[in-house]
Amino acid sequence: MTEINLPPPYLQELVEAALRKKAIAWTIPDCGLSAAHRFSVTLEDQRKVFVKAATDPLTADWLRRELLVLSAGLEVLMPRLIGWIEVPGIYPVLLTEDLSDAYWPAGHKGVHWRPGDVEQVFAGLRILGGLPAVPGLPPLPHKQPLFWPDIATDPRPLLALGICSERWFLASVDALTAAESLADESGSHFVHGDVRSDNICFVGQKVVFVDWSHAARGSSRTDLARLLPALCLEGGPDPAAVIPDGGSAAAAACAVHLSRMRYEAMPAWLKTVFAKLVAIELKWAADCLGLEQPDGVSWQAF
Repeated sequence: MTEINLPPPYLQELVEAALRKKAIAWTIPDCGLSAAHRFSVTLEDQRKVFVKAATDPLTADWLRRELLVLSAGLEVLMPRLIGWIEVPGIYPVLLTEDLSDAYWPAGHKGVHWRPGDVEQVFAGLRILGGLPAVPGLPPLPHKQPLFWPDIATDPRPLLALGICSERWFLASVDALTAAESLADESGSHFVHGDVRSDNICFVGQKVVFVDWSHAARGSSRTDLARLLPALCLEGGPDPAAVIPDGGSAAAAACAVHLSRMRYEAMPAWLKTVFAKLVAIELKWAADCLGLEQPDGVSWQAF
């Protein structure tokens, strides 16, 4: 926890009325990137609850999806639901088990995985991927927008990164384009949708995934495939060692990150992270598709 702050007055009134306890401390946690309010709240009897409050229609929709998941009673991988507050004219509020005393690998000081943590995450994702999706979750699409055709037309942004030469690109682009067209995240399994280091904590030996606002119905390995490139940045395994047949997922992810670098305004530090991900994903795709390894700089060079 990094910051003590006072909540909006309306939120304090709602939470205290719902729990019938006075809140004596509101602490803002490290986690969370959306516009929703997040607080670890200490009550007068010293119990704690985690409070997430929507602040606009988008975060309200995300919070309702999280409520749908947490209401399913699958507490083996997620926080325990404590309450839900929705009153006319005010965006909804979700109350869940407070996990501030758990071990969080990610924080403002970086990401620190302990020995065995990554294996616990993989085990948790195997359990999750084996579960049928909670009824009512939206399906992931069979086909995503394709970006490699545009990259093939104008490869200059990719070549400017120095990850590969023009010779390598010309020899590989058709295979990468074909692989992306085969990427498919659809299915009937439970998908968290946003598994990353700051949405993971450990309670003893139990792994817990938080922030279920992007949960969906899809492929059993969607979460793992999306996690692997970022996990590699944090000292995790080479993605190809975990999913050696992930050429389509790797090609698609690489194209998405490269396209976002081209068309989205973002701070320099985030562009650097995306460049590293592109390098990791391009190598992963090459490993899986039997291509020559990219002949430029590795992701560690950025």
